[in-house]
Amino acid sequence: MLEDPPAAPNQLSDWRQALKLIRSNSSLLKTARSQVDVARGQARQALAPALPSLTGDAQINHHLLRGEGVDIFATPPQTTSLPDPATTWNAGLNLRVPLLASKAWYDRGTAKQAINARQLEAQDAERLTVGDVANAIIQVVTAERAAEVSRVSLRSALSNLELNRRRARLGSASAVDVLRMEQEVERARQQVINADEAIRRSRENLGLALGTSDAWGVAPNISLDALAVQARNSCEEQKSIDARLDVRAAEANAEIARRNVKSVDYLYVPTIDGVSSATYWSDANRTANGESVTWTIGAVLSWNIYDGGFRYGTRQVNEAQLAIAQESVIDRKREARVEVDRALRSIRVAEANLVVSTRAAEIARQSARFAQITFLNGTGTSFDMVDTARTQREAELDVTLKEFELLRAKITAFLSLASCQV
Repeated sequence: MLEDPPAAPNQLSDWRQALKLIRSNSSLLKTARSQVDVARGQARQALAPALPSLTGDAQINHHLLRGEGVDIFATPPQTTSLPDPATTWNAGLNLRVPLLASKAWYDRGTAKQAINARQLEAQDAERLTVGDVANAIIQVVTAERAAEVSRVSLRSALSNLELNRRRARLGSASAVDVLRMEQEVERARQQVINADEAIRRSRENLGLALGTSDAWGVAPNISLDALAVQARNSCEEQKSIDARLDVRAAEANAEIARRNVKSVDYLYVPTIDGVSSATYWSDANRTANGESVTWTIGAVLSWNIYDGGFRYGTRQVNEAQLAIAQESVIDRKREARVEVDRALRSIRVAEANLVVSTRAAEIARQSARFAQITFLNGTGTSFDMVDTARTQREAELDVTLKEFELLRAKITAFLSLASCQV
């Protein structure tokens, strides 16, 4: 168990590699960017009612019941089966040009606002992804460092066990002293087992953050400080809460809801369309001009005077959605403000914890050394040596954790007011 844990099948060498993996694999980013494409498609759909439309139609008719009559169009008139011909067809093109489509153009503007909102959400997803990857990297390094400390502690416990066994053979220690050290060795082994499992889990979490199902480790020669600098270079710090991307996205959604309320007003405005139809008839006798081809042009005014209350209901729904969106903005600002304050405070707390933990580790090392000396001189007990050794091991591990907690706090505080580009 003193051997180092096996290396991860994949190694992350620098931040550029992390960004490359995120771009190609992150489902969160791909989903957010697909939402932008959806918004663009919806904007194009909103524009369609305001643009000309050209449709074609054709029909064919065959009379199954025919009678006898005089064909007055024949020269000379003669008796024949009517109608004649029994089968007729026509085909034509119909053009509609909106001349007054106020609601369509207004909804087009709302759809453009939706594109902006989805883009802001996609950019915020990039910030969240960068934070997840940075935290996952720190967790991997922390777990590997904790595993290293646990193996050092196991080696120390084994050394003390061997020392007590030699003293017991010489009659200077009792069987109880040996048993205590054996218990301490088993505790150290348990820490190694837990530390190795923490490494495996942290590597899996890093793989998930990078958008893969494989475990990813961190190259041994990587510098977390340099990694933090590279991560910061991928982002731009904002100056206020209002500039945060998630807050701006919430405000954009509220503006969309406000425009949806206004859009109902345009349901009361009539629409005017210019129309034109060109048709070819197989039987020219059926047309107004007696020719096979007809071409008409006109205008259509449509005004929905009463629709059973649909517009009133639509306005009520949209006003309620506007109220919800406005409350979402307030809630998002409130949460962002607390998140930023907490992130900045966590730096001070992490720095204070590191100072205290470092001092405690130094005291624990001195206590363990004194306990071992007194035990070798015969004035101390094995319990004291075991207890101080355990305290030293826990204190050294705590220092390691506090160092990485400080680095994580700094990255989190920076990302709480930043926009990132992946």
